[in-house]
Amino acid sequence: MNRRAFRLVLFALVIATMGALVAPGVAIADPIGDKQAEAAQLEAQINSNAEKLSGLNERINSAQNELDKANADIQTADALVDAAKAKTRELRAEVARRAAAVYAQSGSTGGVEELDSQNAQELSTRQKYSSLAAQRDKEIVNDLAKAKEQVTERKADAEKARQVAQDQQDQIKAQKAKLDEGQAALEQMQSKVTGELAVLVKQAEEERQAREAAQAAAQYQLAQSQQQAANTSGGGGTVSGGGGPSATPPPTSGGVAAVLAYAYAQQGKPYCYAGVGPDCYDCSGLSMMAWAQAGVSMSHGSYDQMASFPSVSMDQLQPGDLVFWDGHVGIYVGGGSVIHAPHTGTFVQVTPIWPGVIGAVRPG
Repeated sequence: MNRRAFRLVLFALVIATMGALVAPGVAIADPIGDKQAEAAQLEAQINSNAEKLSGLNERINSAQNELDKANADIQTADALVDAAKAKTRELRAEVARRAAAVYAQSGSTGGVEELDSQNAQELSTRQKYSSLAAQRDKEIVNDLAKAKEQVTERKADAEKARQVAQDQQDQIKAQKAKLDEGQAALEQMQSKVTGELAVLVKQAEEERQAREAAQAAAQYQLAQSQQQAANTSGGGGTVSGGGGPSATPPPTSGGVAAVLAYAYAQQGKPYCYAGVGPDCYDCSGLSMMAWAQAGVSMSHGSYDQMASFPSVSMDQLQPGDLVFWDGHVGIYVGGGSVIHAPHTGTFVQVTPIWPGVIGAVRPG
């Protein structure tokens, strides 16, 4: 087996091994899935606690209503007691005045000879009337006293109701405080898990891109080796002319470093139709603006850019070269990858070269 054939076999083995590593059905650890399950469990707990907190808030409101009612009853009872006390004092004063009047009228400053039959009858009638009025006043005073006692009892009941409502509200608030504390701890854990999940997803994406880049590079090298083997066995090489790749491509421009630096700085910016930056780009807008940093001007359109510069073969690509697909262009960055703005809904990113390339050129 000659060296070229050995290399072909080696590349084939690399590709097969990588395919096995990424093949579906292989039992591997799934830290992202575990972290997602943990995040989902925390979310469920947070939602459950939120429902409990909502219920406790309603119970607190209900207890506050009972407390407000008890306070209102107490205020009403206090007002009634004050009114009863005032009325009692007023009636007692009136009773005292009437009693004094009766006493004054029942006495006499003259002798018995002055008391005739008519005066005696009149005095007797007045005394009876005064006695009945005084008795009625006493009954009213007693009724007011009883009413005051009843209102006092009512106030005592209201104070007990207020204490019960206050105790109930305090207990519910204590439960709510514990739930609030637990909720805060869960939300802190959720934030931590979410951050860890984002890191895992990013790492997985980077590993996936690295695997795809390595696989694309291996496939590219295998294809180039096969082409070289075919050229060697055919006794000829690629020649310039007819718009095909040049056998001796032009040297890379000295401004490639500026081109790549500009392109890398746009990573993460969204694709937008006819975009030329600085906030968004389409594929040819990115390549046009990147090469403008090296003083090279070109049209805004992938087909025009492909027709404007010398062609190079894929085995002679250098960083900064433009690689074309049907209606798309990317800037070669080395390692079998390009930086480009793929399509609507994506952003400027580095990806491996994929099948379907229709040509490559070297601006300068």
